[in-house]
Amino acid sequence: MRVYNVKNIKYHDRLAEKKRRVFVLKTLLFIGLAIVFIGLIFYLVFFSSFFKISQVNVNGLDKVSKDEFNGQFNKRLNSKWIGLLKHQGNVAFFNSDAFRAEILAVFPEIKDISVKKEPPHTLNIDITERITTGIWCFASQNLGEFAELATGSSDYLTPGSSDPLTTSCKYFDEEGNVWGEAVRSVGFLVLVVDDLRQNAEEINTDLLSDIIFMSKRLKEIDVFTDKFTVPDEFIGDFSAFTSGGYELLFSTDSDMGGQLEVLKIFLAEKRDELGFNPQSIDLRINGRVYFK
Repeated sequence: MRVYNVKNIKYHDRLAEKKRRVFVLKTLLFIGLAIVFIGLIFYLVFFSSFFKISQVNVNGLDKVSKDEFNGQFNKRLNSKWIGLLKHQGNVAFFNSDAFRAEILAVFPEIKDISVKKEPPHTLNIDITERITTGIWCFASQNLGEFAELATGSSDYLTPGSSDPLTTSCKYFDEEGNVWGEAVRSVGFLVLVVDDLRQNAEEINTDLLSDIIFMSKRLKEIDVFTDKFTVPDEFIGDFSAFTSGGYELLFSTDSDMGGQLEVLKIFLAEKRDELGFNPQSIDLRINGRVYFK
C-alpha cells in the first residue's frame, strides 16, 4: 500500500495553475503584439504616407498620349482591395506585373514596359514603343469591281456608287502588329499597303515580309513606290505602284530575289529606249518579264 502526502498534492496543483497563468499571459501578449503589428502594417499601407507613391518617372513615351497613359496608371493606382480599400498607392504593394499586363493590352503600340520601385516614394517606368514600318489599310466593305484599279488610284469605288471605298488604316511594325488610326498616304517615304481583301483584320506576316523585302530592294535600284496593293482575291500576287507611274506585279510563289534581278536587268536595258513608258511590268513568272 502507497501513502500520499496531502501537502505535496496541493503544492503540485498550485505549480500547474501558475504555469497555466504564465502560458495564458504569454499567449495574450503574443496575440496583442500580433494585432499591433498588423495594425501598424495596415496603417502604413492604407493611411500613412510613409510608402505613398508621390513621384512617377516615365521614360520612352512618344506615340502614346500622356493623358491616356496617366489615366490607365491612375486606374491601377486607385483600384481597391476587395472593393473597399486602396492599396496600390503604396510602393511596396504596387502590382508591377498586373500594371504591365494592363498597359500592353490597352496600348498595342507599346512593345514592352518595365516598372522599377525606388522606395519609399518613387516608381521608374521605362517604355519601349514599337517602331513604325508603315501604314496598312484594310477594306471594310464588299469591294466588288474597282474603278481606276489599274492606274493605282487610292479611291476605289463599289459598283454603281460614287463614294470611295471605306477603309481603316493603321500603323504597323515589321512583326505585323497594328495600332492606332492612320491617315491614308502615298509616297516612297512611308511604306503604304492597301489590303483589298474583304473583311481582312490581320496582317499576313509572310506577305508582309515579302513586301518589306521588295520595298527595301526596289529603293536600292532607284525604283520608288507610292504604295503596295494586295488584291481582293489574293492567291499569292501583289503589286507595287511606282512613282514612275507604272505598276509592278509580283508573286509570292516565285523567288522574290529572282524577280527583282530580272526587273533590274530589264530596266537597265529599257531606260535609254525612246518611248518606253509602260503601264505595268509583270514579274510573276520566273525569269520572264511581260509589260504593256
